[in-house]
Amino acid sequence: MFGPSSKVTRLGLTVAAVLSLGLSAACGAPGTQGAQQDTAALAPVKPTTPIAITVLDGAGNLVGSKVMFDSFVKAHPDLVSSISYETAAAPDVMGKVRAQQTAGKVTTSLVIGGPDVLGAAQSQDALLKLYPTYQDSLPDLSQVQDAPRQKLQELADGEGVVNRFDYAGPLLASHPGTVPDVPTDPQALLAWAKAHPGKFTYAQPPNSGPGRGFVQSLPYMLGDTDPSDPAKGWDKTWAYLDELGEYVSSYPASSTIMNQQFGAGQLDLIPTIVSMDISNRTNGGWAPDTAVNLFSDQHWIADGHFMMVPKGVSPETLYVVLAMIEDQLTPEQQVKAYDSGSLNTANKNTSLDQASPAAQAKYQQWGRPDFYPAVFSQGSAEPSLAPDRLTAMFTMWQERIGSHVGS
Repeated sequence: MFGPSSKVTRLGLTVAAVLSLGLSAACGAPGTQGAQQDTAALAPVKPTTPIAITVLDGAGNLVGSKVMFDSFVKAHPDLVSSISYETAAAPDVMGKVRAQQTAGKVTTSLVIGGPDVLGAAQSQDALLKLYPTYQDSLPDLSQVQDAPRQKLQELADGEGVVNRFDYAGPLLASHPGTVPDVPTDPQALLAWAKAHPGKFTYAQPPNSGPGRGFVQSLPYMLGDTDPSDPAKGWDKTWAYLDELGEYVSSYPASSTIMNQQFGAGQLDLIPTIVSMDISNRTNGGWAPDTAVNLFSDQHWIADGHFMMVPKGVSPETLYVVLAMIEDQLTPEQQVKAYDSGSLNTANKNTSLDQASPAAQAKYQQWGRPDFYPAVFSQGSAEPSLAPDRLTAMFTMWQERIGSHVGS
């Protein structure tokens, strides 16, 4: 791990190394390179005056990371004149970026998204290759990530860097007085849904972390032939979801809607993830005594968000965002994620006892200290589907499951 003080020296080495290739396609005006530029030709150049940076978040990442970016900007007035934050639904992120690339004016400096956004970007060849092209200007990930984090990092194929990691779920959230016996396996859940039609659902997987976590855990619990391949290895899962759908009234368009319905008592049982369990009880959306339970054969679908740099950014923008990425992965920055209710960070070298007093107090009140983080060692941790297969799963889910609700 390198500190910000080494940035100029190491970026200078990167510039020299890249320029030694004899390539010159990086000479265009800032923000005007086309999406198909030769990525190896784009050498980062330190701005001579501070520049504006725009972060586009398609994953709700800024809840935990905005304070980290703001800290970097405050510490580097020589690099950044201002920082703007934009948000978009995950399916809309790449449409926005590609429109900029097609117009030849890329104003988005950094994209943040989950495996779905990553997959859409990779399928359109829209991202700069960060590793190994700029590895001398970025953290040594072997010092930052353990095996579960590395599994997520591998999904990026060098085109993104994990900046959020969670043993996300799925968990089953319930109202204790309404659901005294919470199902602990898929068949028991199916039986419960049949006996209580319209009282269980999950949000549409393309727009929901809990939804995609629940769906991706089923191939493991049901014993499908290949949990990594929804097209060829999920026969039991698709049959199960189809039958479960007979007792589902609707699939909410987002986790937010599902959480609101659950909090209002319209739903009695839903899948959730750790961060939403904590945040919804903290903000009053759910009752303080809301229960969460593991499955008996728990398969944690590890979730993560990636920082990605779109093709077409200027050399000056690239210089700054590389420095921002490195800074964000330091333990000093990552511990700030605990303030947002997260119980894990992207850097393996952090722990809750390093969190701020306010974050530790929040954890003691809302973080189920008798439950988390001990339960993370129960069951097994599985990576999310590869981005292209995740995208395929979304399409298959809509065609096979989502389009049939109420029919």
